[in-house]
Amino acid sequence: MVARGRFHSTGRRFAARTLAGATAAALLLAGCAATPEQGPPPSIGDTPSASSAAGPSSPPATSVPATMAPAASGTSAAEPTGSPLPSPPPEPPPAPAVPPGGPVTGADMTAAAAAVAAMSTADRAGTVVMASSADAVGTDLVARLHLGGVILMGSKGAIDGTADGTPPQVAAVAGDLQAQVPADQAGAPLLIGTDQESGLVTRLVNGFTDFPGADELSGIADPDAAAALTEQVTAASAAEMRAVGINVDFAPDADVPPESGVSGVAERTFGSDPDRSARLVGAAVRGYQQGGVAATIKHFPGIGRTATDTHKALPTLDIDCPEWNAVEAVPMRGGVDAGAALVMTGHIDLPAVGTAGASSALSSAVVTDLLKGSGVAGCDGLNFHGVAVSDSFQMAPIKNNFGPEEAAWRGVAAGQDLVLMPTDPEAAVSGIVAAVDGGQLSGERLTDAATRVYALRLALGRTPAPGLDTVGSADHEAIAARARAAG
Repeated sequence: MVARGRFHSTGRRFAARTLAGATAAALLLAGCAATPEQGPPPSIGDTPSASSAAGPSSPPATSVPATMAPAASGTSAAEPTGSPLPSPPPEPPPAPAVPPGGPVTGADMTAAAAAVAAMSTADRAGTVVMASSADAVGTDLVARLHLGGVILMGSKGAIDGTADGTPPQVAAVAGDLQAQVPADQAGAPLLIGTDQESGLVTRLVNGFTDFPGADELSGIADPDAAAALTEQVTAASAAEMRAVGINVDFAPDADVPPESGVSGVAERTFGSDPDRSARLVGAAVRGYQQGGVAATIKHFPGIGRTATDTHKALPTLDIDCPEWNAVEAVPMRGGVDAGAALVMTGHIDLPAVGTAGASSALSSAVVTDLLKGSGVAGCDGLNFHGVAVSDSFQMAPIKNNFGPEEAAWRGVAAGQDLVLMPTDPEAAVSGIVAAVDGGQLSGERLTDAATRVYALRLALGRTPAPGLDTVGSADHEAIAARARAAG
């Protein structure tokens, strides 16, 4: 998210859950079949492209390893042929491709596909929504809507639901949210995220280690030292987040600011050299995920060259595809190649791929063709197979143009797997359900999105949380000091 200023947070350690039930859930696959449904109309602002001709909600072509494919059905040569044989059960849809290098495994995808196949449309819709803590903390929203996640927000050092934003307080908030996960989803913890970039945007402050952010780390002259220290810092930061119940970080920022001129995010990035930035973005992704937190690169397809605050207006990135391929795409690809679990789509107009005045977060050309596919209009795609998450839907380019119901289903139709911070989470879920029932949103697209989100939840459920004594530890203070001294 594009957030300014330092922020803070709080909580209590949540209890680890087991992966019990995944095997039983997988047995449901044999009896569940996909039902063809009408595809959605084109996404707002998109122009047709070769890869999106089937409709914006069509997921990119995916492959399943041979070990994941359903066994072929058939009859023995010795069976009698004089009477009709019963029809074999319909095969379930294959699980999406496994994100290379990330925390999700083939087994996670298979178990997720089984679990999602057993869900109602409403529960699938809830799975693809991440509500703001301002809406969820202190309520039964997670339990009632079966939400996929909650992002912890707050101000003046205190996450919503806390007084001072201390580690035990943040852990308490996270634990209360996790307690609402349905019993049949044991082993698939709620995604609890925050914006802990360190530096300019830091939610967790009171009692947490003050780690250097991207701007400081990029100032380390030796590239090998910069990469190594970036990985150490982000791994330590992730351990502190994991200790208080946070398992998703909306970091690092992979935007590329101009060498000169104004940028709205310059101090949050690894600098204006795309290749150097790509190396440090990759190091940050590896560090966060070594520490047990899913990393998120942002803000695809790139907002670094714009000075506009995307909370308030929609900027335009008016460059051609060769230039995008050589600049903005490079750090983004570095993060994807490092195994980033999520990619956040920002709110920006990219005319080169035909967004025509609309936010990239609602564009199938950007999300499906450019991020998840092989490319469009000469812009090279990233072939990303993880979770695509939108930037906040409370930001002006979305809330000023669409109600929460329409914004949510249009985001999923464009290729988003997780809709972040709708202005009304309940309306967002009901809007997705109504769009599937009405044919504007493909049921297969919703199933694909829910499967990707649920698989990530399963993967994160295997990571044990360190103790609260990890937070602000002497070891972490030493890592932060060493990184700052190198700069």
